[in-house]
Amino acid sequence: MDEETKNMFPLRILFVLSVVWLALTLAAPLLVASRYSVLKYIGTAIYFFMDPVCHQLPQRSLFIAGLPMPVCGRCFFIYFGGTITVGVTVLRGKLFAWPPKIYWVLFSAITAEFIVFKWFFHTEWTYLRYAGGFLLGILLFRLLLEALMYKGNKGIVVK
Repeated sequence: MDEETKNMFPLRILFVLSVVWLALTLAAPLLVASRYSVLKYIGTAIYFFMDPVCHQLPQRSLFIAGLPMPVCGRCFFIYFGGTITVGVTVLRGKLFAWPPKIYWVLFSAITAEFIVFKWFFHTEWTYLRYAGGFLLGILLFRLLLEALMYKGNKGIVVK
């Protein structure tokens, strides 16, 4: 295995796992809504499996086939943003260091979303919640990529 393939292997695994996770969140309501008992059981198992990672409140969830997804909208968009981040890195074949301003913008936007919901409005602006989740997914997965691929003092350049 050459050096490039070896360096990208953990990212490819992470990308596949992220895509599978997203597919399960999308498939669960469809499986539960199925008319076949086996598919209903599989869908129910997905809901049960994802229960510890999310509160699964229906009023904060996206709906498919008339049923809430097994994770809330914010969690779904965290996973979606993270999957896109990993996917772009895998497609580019390289992980370059971001300027610190990008991290501060992402962190500031997420913090502002948190402050709006917790301290000022106590409201259910779902689209703001989804946007905050998406940005959080980008930030968290980017930090995860850096932790996986950091190359000492040379900076983050995976070839």
